Amino acid sequence: MIFSEEILNELSAKLLIVDEKLNVVFLNKSAEDYLCILKDEAKGKDISKVFKEKIDNKIEFSEIIEKKKILKRHITTIFLNDNLRKRASFSASFFSNDDFKGIIFEFFDKIKPKSMAEKMKKRTAASITQAFSRGLAHEIKNPLSGIRGAAQLLSQKIEDPQKKKLANIILKESDRLTDIVNKVSDNTFKLDQSFQNIHTILEKIPAFIKNIKNQEVKIVKDYDPSLPLIELDSSLISQVFFNLTTNSLEAFKKINSIGKITLRSRVAYEVYINNKKFKTACQVDFIDNGPGIPDNIIDSVFFPLVSSKEIASGLGLSIVKGIINQHGGSIDCFSDDAGTTFTILLPITSTNFEKTNLKQNLNG
Repeated sequence: MIFSEEILNELSAKLLIVDEKLNVVFLNKSAEDYLCILKDEAKGKDISKVFKEKIDNKIEFSEIIEKKKILKRHITTIFLNDNLRKRASFSASFFSNDDFKGIIFEFFDKIKPKSMAEKMKKRTAASITQAFSRGLAHEIKNPLSGIRGAAQLLSQKIEDPQKKKLANIILKESDRLTDIVNKVSDNTFKLDQSFQNIHTILEKIPAFIKNIKNQEVKIVKDYDPSLPLIELDSSLISQVFFNLTTNSLEAFKKINSIGKITLRSRVAYEVYINNKKFKTACQVDFIDNGPGIPDNIIDSVFFPLVSSKEIASGLGLSIVKGIINQHGGSIDCFSDDAGTTFTILLPITSTNFEKTNLKQNLNG
């Protein structure tokens, strides 16, 4: 055995090792407890008999060995024996030496527990930032109205085409700033909801990229066809993904390789959304391979006016969170030097499945 089982069993890390045929070679005691299976029971079995996340996992895992790469999953649902399932994150890393070639899996709890003090500190910071932003927006509104009014009068009186063009630019930019100020002042949105296929919205992203950027971006689609229709405002949810896409495109400018965006949808089970438990939810992961978001701002990326070189706008993510919140959903961010993942959860109830079945019957 190329691994010291004694040492691995003493580690708190939850480790599972498979060979190049994806058969289980070893799992330590922490992984036994986490995956609800004993080492002797799992050893020699195909990995899908121990855990799986989706149907085509074996294809992905085989690519890890072929391409000698690393795969990361952040807050996903894994399926275990006896119909058990849990929310978790995991990494799968290629490993080889003279005697062995395979994959080392490490599993993580879905979220790092935070102390009450940390939670209160974050909430206080958010409240202060939002109050400051709204106060600043209020102070900007009055002089901005004056600037726009003066520019409008000038535009009406000026005859010189070039000067008139400059006055119209002031008008246009004043309107743009007014729109931003209004969004900061009142981060709420009027919803025009209907039952929609979330994948129809995700399919708009390639065209959006083509229209705004002349750069090559690889789009990977990993959709769950079992998702029911979701009650949402199509226009606003589209804006959510357009804002996330814009941030990714800005981040790609920092790397030399071709940017990649992965769009993954799943039915998530037994999840908490804004402290309320749901049996099922629509989970959409928006994943890019950019340089990641700096550690010093990762906990405040959804605050108004927070920005960095990797975040295109200090308002974009605040607006995104506002839209998702008004849909009764949640959005979280995970980032490291391999890229950034935004995970969106939208509630699914029995009504969603009823509407889906009704539509299928009408179409059938």
